[in-house]
Amino acid sequence: MERIFKSIERVLAVLAGIALFCMMILTFVDVVGRYGFNKSIFGTSEMIEFLMVVVIFAGVAFVTASDKHIKVDIFAGWIERVAPNFQRWTVHGFSLVVYACLSYELGHHMLDSLISEKRTAVLDFPQWVLPGAAVFFSVIGVALFAAGLLATKGRLEKLDHASVDGRGPEL
Repeated sequence: MERIFKSIERVLAVLAGIALFCMMILTFVDVVGRYGFNKSIFGTSEMIEFLMVVVIFAGVAFVTASDKHIKVDIFAGWIERVAPNFQRWTVHGFSLVVYACLSYELGHHMLDSLISEKRTAVLDFPQWVLPGAAVFFSVIGVALFAAGLLATKGRLEKLDHASVDGRGPEL
């Protein structure tokens, strides 16, 4: 099961990287075309907007699922001495709740866009596609993050008990 999750994380990372590369190429070609040949690519801003949704939400799903996000440890030493692993579980629990709420709100936005049948101004794409992609990647990210937390729970409980007993970690 862990191999499946790692494969999904890898696909998310590759997808975000490909979308970022496409944004870079599209922007480069558009700028060269606009300033060098006085011909820009029609709909570049909307294409980049869609690619940006893929980069951000696939990237956030990957980073959150693999626990690679930026961390600021101002009170980490003090909290670890007072309550071992309390900070980790509090931060991860809070992150999971916020991520799930974000996914829920994105879902509402997608449904509103779907019901209204609005379309983009330039390329005439349905507007629900952008929040739909965000919801898709966010739900995957929430599921991977929750599964990762459940998979590490047993190992962390052993670490918590070992720290309290003074024996140190036995992993």
